[in-house]
Amino acid sequence: MPFEAHQADLVLITHGTTIDQLHDPAVRAARAGLDVLTIAEDAFEPFYADAEAPRCRDLDALFRSHGKTMVSVGVQDSFWYAQPMAFLSAAQEVQRLAGRNTCDLSLFGTAGAHGHGIGLTPAEFEAGGHAEPGESRGIFEVALRPLVRGLGLRVVSSTRRNLPVLAEEDIDLPDLGISIRKGTTRGHAEKVVFTLSNGMVAEGEFHMCYMHRGETPYNEWRIEGTPSMTMRSDDFHGDVITCAALVNRIPDVLAAPPGFLSVDQLPPARHYARF
Repeated sequence: MPFEAHQADLVLITHGTTIDQLHDPAVRAARAGLDVLTIAEDAFEPFYADAEAPRCRDLDALFRSHGKTMVSVGVQDSFWYAQPMAFLSAAQEVQRLAGRNTCDLSLFGTAGAHGHGIGLTPAEFEAGGHAEPGESRGIFEVALRPLVRGLGLRVVSSTRRNLPVLAEEDIDLPDLGISIRKGTTRGHAEKVVFTLSNGMVAEGEFHMCYMHRGETPYNEWRIEGTPSMTMRSDDFHGDVITCAALVNRIPDVLAAPPGFLSVDQLPPARHYARF
């Protein structure tokens, strides 16, 4: 059905993570005169220089020509941009900023085990090529870039690699038909390390794994500098947070300048008690 039939102001696009998945519905929305909010992870950094850059520039030009805006938000907006930006304001000097977020694979049902190298020894994980990052953009590889730009810095060099996340005890998930032995992989962590133009190091680890009994997902930032300190959010409800981030950004996107924007081009994220 054409977007025009709905007589809306804005469309939420949540069906995919890549620019390729986002492109066609975003084009339709712009031509229908709609703003777009999305949780497509690759779109969190539209200025990323890779094979998708021409399509991002085309989308930016299209939205500008129609006077409409597209922005990607979600957990990254609140916890990987606004939170570390505010946290860094309390530091006098920073040598390293390190972020870590954990995601419970059981939320994805049986699909969570596919492609994550579950139940492998560390040697099997390495031998099977699971340590090598895929061709797609890494989630922290994308999400850290608006933060770097917001600090007035640039990325000089970067590395990305997958690390095994090992079970510290047996994990049995009979409802999912999954059994993981202690010492084997319960998932993996995608780790990216940036060296920045002022010599500072910024890194992120995104852990996608099955949880131990009593364990909950968390988000953490650690500053090594003056002073060195840690900020941590436990019992991290990524599913609810993502939905809330979308809704709370609606007024900002409707008021934003046209184009394919990044969150560092919007006002700081906030909670709206009412619109």
